[in-house]
Amino acid sequence: MTMWNNVILCLGSNTDCEANLKSASLLRAFFGSIRFSEAIYTEPIGLPDSGLFLNQVAVAGTNASLEEVRRAVKAMEKRLGRMSDSKQKGKIPIDIDLLLWNGTILKPADWEKEYVQLLFRSVAD
Repeated sequence: MTMWNNVILCLGSNTDCEANLKSASLLRAFFGSIRFSEAIYTEPIGLPDSGLFLNQVAVAGTNASLEEVRRAVKAMEKRLGRMSDSKQKGKIPIDIDLLLWNGTILKPADWEKEYVQLLFRSVAD
């Protein structure tokens, strides 16, 4: 029997933000179900020369394994222009972080951010 896995993702972009978050809706093709929150602009964290980030949370479900989801997310980032040196350059076309997996917090520092909680509450209902 295949297990249904619940996933929470956080998406962010500081380069061509609206287009890149819209393109990230291609995640729909991978997940069995996915709902996106509204998107909000936030100040960059740890990237002093960066412009504002547009952030969004997605609540999704899948039969894929954790490793399959990680690979799919990384492939989506690359497809949308994310390079290994994007962070050093301060230009992030798309960042897709896997925050929770079946109720287990994978990135506690990100999960605790106020904007993540706000966006999660808006889409969790």
